[in-house]
Amino acid sequence: MNELFRRYFGLLLVVLLISGIFTSPAAAAGKQFTGSEPKLYATLSGQNEFDPGTDAVLEIVLENQGTDNEALVGSLYAPYQINPTTALKTTVNLLSGDVPATVKTASYMLGDLPAGYSAPARFYVHIDENAPAGDYELNLRTEYSYTFAETMIEPGRRDYIYRDKTVDLNIPVRIKGVVKPEVISVETRNMYPGHTGDIILKIRNAGYGVGLKSSAVLSGVSGHIKPVGGSVCIGDFNPGDVSTLSFKVYVDDSIDSGVYPEEFRIVYTDEFGAEKESVSEKIGVSVGKGAKFRIVSGKSLMRPGETVTVQVEFKNTGDSTAYGAKARIIPVKPFSAATDSALLGDVKPGETASAMFTLSLASDALQIPYGLDTGIKFRDEYDNLVLSDQMMLEIDGVSGNEIVSLVTNPVSIAVIFGIIACAGYYVFTRRKVP
Repeated sequence: MNELFRRYFGLLLVVLLISGIFTSPAAAAGKQFTGSEPKLYATLSGQNEFDPGTDAVLEIVLENQGTDNEALVGSLYAPYQINPTTALKTTVNLLSGDVPATVKTASYMLGDLPAGYSAPARFYVHIDENAPAGDYELNLRTEYSYTFAETMIEPGRRDYIYRDKTVDLNIPVRIKGVVKPEVISVETRNMYPGHTGDIILKIRNAGYGVGLKSSAVLSGVSGHIKPVGGSVCIGDFNPGDVSTLSFKVYVDDSIDSGVYPEEFRIVYTDEFGAEKESVSEKIGVSVGKGAKFRIVSGKSLMRPGETVTVQVEFKNTGDSTAYGAKARIIPVKPFSAATDSALLGDVKPGETASAMFTLSLASDALQIPYGLDTGIKFRDEYDNLVLSDQMMLEIDGVSGNEIVSLVTNPVSIAVIFGIIACAGYYVFTRRKVP
């Protein structure tokens, strides 16, 4: 009897255990999905190589490659309403990380992204001007939520447990090496209004690119400094190389002395055979006054009918030397000149040179102030012939012997003849009176 009872009791216990195993899912409070969740991958659509100093538009495609493990093994539940592999409320944000670049676009909302689907996100990025060449990785920070588990509240009603997740995805990019000119020094020679001069630049390739068959081009952006020749040949311009350039230019004769803005750029072939131009580099170009002259001696005095040697002092008030200077005076009536030119030689800035002119003033000249034009021609340091501005030499006509002046002065002569005529008429009429 006891043995039979034990057998029935054991059989009942086994049945209850088996029944509990098969009925536990229906009675359970909830169920976790068997590893099903979103799997996100990011790829860059289009090129991934960029030049320093440029703006780039990056279109990144985010793809959900999540796998529904419940569907693979078969679920004991009725089909769920929210797939655990769907990335919910997906937001992406591009971070520059160690890339020498600035991301100008804020975070991007993509929304829900089911498994097997993709969505694009566009970001605007500026590559730093001094970015070293090399391979880098941008960081696409992806934030989303997904259904981690579901709970059966009652037949036909479910409650879901969500989890938030942040995933950083790497976007590989490459920054190419470019030629970047850096100015070490700027010098000028013979840069004066109306002259042809030189702008001498010493530059370094501060970039990370090799410039093959390189040449430098002056832009002439100021409009006052005009390149005379074409580009200046450099040749191969490797990173760190230093080169000296000399641009031949003409300076507009209508401008004043001062510093004028200019730009230059490097035209070259890169290591892949592509024709390229560097960014323009700004420089300040100094324009001087050149050699300028003015008369510093006082007025000269001359009497009508007199021939004298006049000494005229010319001072170089400019900022360059006048080489082989020669002064000339232009006599006009009532003046004449036995010597109308004089050699001054080399006149440095601030120096004074004397010229001797032999002048004659006609005897019938009026005793009034006169002005005679004078000028100086000279050569600059490039042996170009230059003419100075016209200057006025002031000469006062003064009286000498009063009797001679009275007799030779046309006005005096006219007055005397008038008096004689009146006197003669008076005498003639008086004789006719009885």
